[in-house]
Amino acid sequence: MGPDHEDPNAPIRNLRVEPGTRKVTWDRHADVTGVQCRRNGRDTKSATNNNYCVYNTLSLCNTANYTVSAASPPFSTWVLFPEPARNPGAAARNLNCRIHDVDFLTCTWAVGAEAPRDVQYHLHLKDYETGREVSCASYQVDSRGTHVGCRWARIATAFGSSESFLFLVNGTAGRDRVPCTDMFAALEDIEILSPPNITTQCNATHAFMQWSKPSHYHDKFTYDLRIKKSTGATINETLYDVSNFRLLNPGSYSVSIRAQEVFVKSQSAWSAPQHFECDPEEGEQTRTWRLSLLIALGTLLAAVCTLILCKRSTLRQKIFPPIPHMKNHLGESFHNKLMVWEAGGADLEDCPVTEVHETFRPGELCLSLTGQEPAPR
Repeated sequence: MGPDHEDPNAPIRNLRVEPGTRKVTWDRHADVTGVQCRRNGRDTKSATNNNYCVYNTLSLCNTANYTVSAASPPFSTWVLFPEPARNPGAAARNLNCRIHDVDFLTCTWAVGAEAPRDVQYHLHLKDYETGREVSCASYQVDSRGTHVGCRWARIATAFGSSESFLFLVNGTAGRDRVPCTDMFAALEDIEILSPPNITTQCNATHAFMQWSKPSHYHDKFTYDLRIKKSTGATINETLYDVSNFRLLNPGSYSVSIRAQEVFVKSQSAWSAPQHFECDPEEGEQTRTWRLSLLIALGTLLAAVCTLILCKRSTLRQKIFPPIPHMKNHLGESFHNKLMVWEAGGADLEDCPVTEVHETFRPGELCLSLTGQEPAPR
């Protein structure tokens, strides 16, 4: 919408706004120099080749006055874009969008004060660089079922590498036309930083703590650690662009952390204290359980050893059988040659006497009688 009457001899005519290219452009019918554009009397832009001006952000819902002026010859004209709404009170109010908890985007708005009872709102995101649009798939509703919010999860997957969006809420209500509401935002500017979550691997000598970067849209952080040990000692550490920390002789301790973006200085809140036991004392129940386990293992080990010894004894008898008892030839000879007599019988000189000599050589037994030489062998 421009002036009611346009001068047919004006050097700049047909002033218009092209939302797709975000240009304020015109038809030039004379040589002009020093052309500039202003939005609502400020936000001045110099025209490219005196033919058009480009605005990085261009609202599709909030009416603005775009004025184009030339230095030579002196000239000025204007246009309103978009056209003023007939019922602005029906549009959604208080549109607000925030990234939180690293992976979530939540937008909320209020129902327009003059909106019809059957009004329904819909949220769309438009990538300013590529023109790609993303529509809400998970709405929040009020008691009448009217959409009053939207939530996205896994935004890194949903939005890819896009970093700037036009957030637009339009409405429908039967045959009535409901004006839209929009806002432009870079995702990094609407992020509420959350404190990182710490994980720990530890023992009696050290604890190794680590965490992940708390943003998809910021790269550099400083981290503040507040550590309180069970001994009462408190440790404060500030780390630059490092996502781990080693604590010596930790024992039992609690730790809180917060993150601060290096360049814009946005800061998260402190995390709730996380408690870690790196060398817990053994409780009565644990000791009882461990003792029972040791007894069971000891009994099992004794049974296994007994079984192995029994098997080894049987095997040894099979490999090394016992040596048979050696026959005593000398003893048998004497037993067979014993002479028995009765007391009071013949005198000693009346009995023939034979002297017996035993000679032993390795591996043989020889019997030698008086008066006879043993046979050579």
